[in-house]
Amino acid sequence: MRNACKTALALVLATAVSGCSDFISGPGVTTNPNAVDQLTRPGPLYVGIQAAQVVQYEGQLGRYAAMYTQQVSGNSRQQIGYDRGTTGPGDTDTYFGAVYGSTRTVTGGGGLLDNHKMQQIALRVNDSLYVGIAKVYEAITVGIAADMWGDLPYREAADSLNRTPAFDPQLQVYADLIAQLDSAINIYLPASGITNVGPPADGSELVYTDRGGDTEALRAVYTEVAHSLKARLHLHLAETSPANYALALAEVGPPGIDNGGPGISTPDNDFLWYHDATANGNNIWWQFGATRGDIGPGSALVEILKRRIAGGIEDDARLNFYFIPADPGGAPTDFFGFRPGGATNVVTSGGIDNGNGSPAGAHSGFNEIIDGINGTADFRTPMITWAETQLIGAEAALAGGNAGLAQQYLDAVRANRTFGTYGGVQVTFPALGSVPATLQNVMEEKYVTLFLNPEVWNDYKRTCLPALAPAPPANSNTPGTTAIPGRIPYGQTEINANPNTPSSNSAGIAVTPTGQNPNDPTPCPVLNYTSSTPLAN
Repeated sequence: MRNACKTALALVLATAVSGCSDFISGPGVTTNPNAVDQLTRPGPLYVGIQAAQVVQYEGQLGRYAAMYTQQVSGNSRQQIGYDRGTTGPGDTDTYFGAVYGSTRTVTGGGGLLDNHKMQQIALRVNDSLYVGIAKVYEAITVGIAADMWGDLPYREAADSLNRTPAFDPQLQVYADLIAQLDSAINIYLPASGITNVGPPADGSELVYTDRGGDTEALRAVYTEVAHSLKARLHLHLAETSPANYALALAEVGPPGIDNGGPGISTPDNDFLWYHDATANGNNIWWQFGATRGDIGPGSALVEILKRRIAGGIEDDARLNFYFIPADPGGAPTDFFGFRPGGATNVVTSGGIDNGNGSPAGAHSGFNEIIDGINGTADFRTPMITWAETQLIGAEAALAGGNAGLAQQYLDAVRANRTFGTYGGVQVTFPALGSVPATLQNVMEEKYVTLFLNPEVWNDYKRTCLPALAPAPPANSNTPGTTAIPGRIPYGQTEINANPNTPSSNSAGIAVTPTGQNPNDPTPCPVLNYTSSTPLAN
């Protein structure tokens, strides 16, 4: 089974770079979703689901989020246009179809339809643990889709024969996903019995690889992940109802490591996408950097890290792990990123650097994660973590007027800094001291901690922090005047085939390629990096 797992993952990863198809194929994986009797165990589908969702989070959807929040810059070919918000329906087609998978809009599997098929098979063999884990993945799969596109087919999309499902309101989709997680937490994950064993020790558990076959360990860790995902989704609803801050806080748990949950209680339980150093399992960010090289370090992230270092808020550990210096010496002042779209001639003043590079005109490159300086491509990218959960607690506590509790959450994260695994070893950075738990400090801590995580875009759309200026127009030497995108366009296949594809969403907002979704109806201010931009700590 382990070889089968790697083969399935290899097929997904190989197609991720080519841009043709992000889906696995083979017996037991792309089987007719309405003929569940062709599989007797959920394991083969589970492998495909895990592998396919890696592509959703680390492929072009992840690049959109990282470019829009200026953690990276699109410097060549299509990525320049994407960085400037010129993404079209044809660009997102594969990824929109990947939400559903199987036979509805694309060939292959690993999406919602295979997830429901996995749940059916698991119920048939009375394995409730597999059902509970599948519901967690359903929230992961559909959650990123609601983040990116807003309203989308969900309730009717489980029927593979329905090619024109209705589009559900985004806020309803989030509420439905929270209900799915509640079902996992309260019914399926805790169910006992000799058949409720979940993924066996055969390599089919790709995220918590050391716990496959350990029923109780898998039950415990996926329960924590489900609570952290609920906290994340409640934050996504906070602009529409501030009561969601308290609901998010209730899912987090006390400040600190080994806090007893209910959310992820220790960095050892972080949800990290599976990768290894073999060609079959390479990190997708690394694959893109190795084969395309169309992105560079984002000036905003580089300059925010430099400002925090200069202010005594940060050390240079993250800066050096993420990037390499532009000039010899390696001091923080030797790092320079690119402005959006690779622009190097934008006229700005004060605040975040305009991306013109070092005095010698040089720019930084990526370090291990993307460029793979030492040729290692096994970095396991965080999807949701203890640190994110604690920083959700900090933001939610501030919103509820409890600055003291927010301070404890922020201090805990700064004292225990981890970031995925590299070479099979957890990446750790030195502990940092306390800084005031202002909203800006909390959100900037989250921004630098969640490098390459699409959740940073959701945070920006909600809080408008960190302060970012939009991409400049093509062939312009002045900053942009259009707000940073709040969504991406529906896929062209869906537009062509489904007459229910909306022209205005459930909030009455026109569905434009880079407009707003119902949970973030108001775009962030269009800023220039001037001395009036709120950057001080």
